[in-house]
Amino acid sequence: MKKLILSSAFAALSMLAIAQKPTAGSRTAEVNFTGAGLNSFSYTTPELRFRHFATDNMAYRLRANFGMTSSTDKETVSGVAVERKTSSGFGLTIAPGIEKHFAGTAKLSPYYGAQLNLGFATASTVDYTNAVAGGPGAWAGVADGNKSSSKSGSTFGLGIGAFMGADYYIADGVYVGGEFGLGIFDMSSTGEGENSETIAGTTTTTKTGTTSDFNLFGVTSGGVRLGFRF
Repeated sequence: MKKLILSSAFAALSMLAIAQKPTAGSRTAEVNFTGAGLNSFSYTTPELRFRHFATDNMAYRLRANFGMTSSTDKETVSGVAVERKTSSGFGLTIAPGIEKHFAGTAKLSPYYGAQLNLGFATASTVDYTNAVAGGPGAWAGVADGNKSSSKSGSTFGLGIGAFMGADYYIADGVYVGGEFGLGIFDMSSTGEGENSETIAGTTTTTKTGTTSDFNLFGVTSGGVRLGFRF
């Protein structure tokens, strides 16, 4: 048993000692646990990142995240069964970029680079049954037959950013890393939405206007990453 433990420890130490950084032709895949994207169109977590090393010290990369969330709340208020359904819509963010790696050490690979941020999200919705919206998460106008609906417009985001980071290879082909960046420019635009309320059989519908945001220079966090070289 003692020999087995010593052998396992020696094998683990050997893997740490021979941890190899990628070379030309290598590919990596990783998960980022706290990623951030455009200031006004943020990545959700976790996100995926893929890299291809064209040379020993230059890599092309792609960050990607997609998904949607939804929830349903039900309650009985003053004897009336009310329901609120919320959907975030489908969101997609991608960020192609390029990295330049320094010599570093046998296990540490520092780098800097730039990327293009692209984001898109379909409309988010909030629907009330037997009630109307009374503020964030609140019930109002509770009565059988009352209802309200709020639908945002679709959102598109575009940005350019620079970043610095480092990978540390803890074993052959396995690394952890960190990154932070500078948002040089970013913008987002949200299209027209619609709100409607039905109270005592009368329906009122209003349109919401389009909105846009534009930002120059802002620090963005890249999070803690766990990756594999293959």
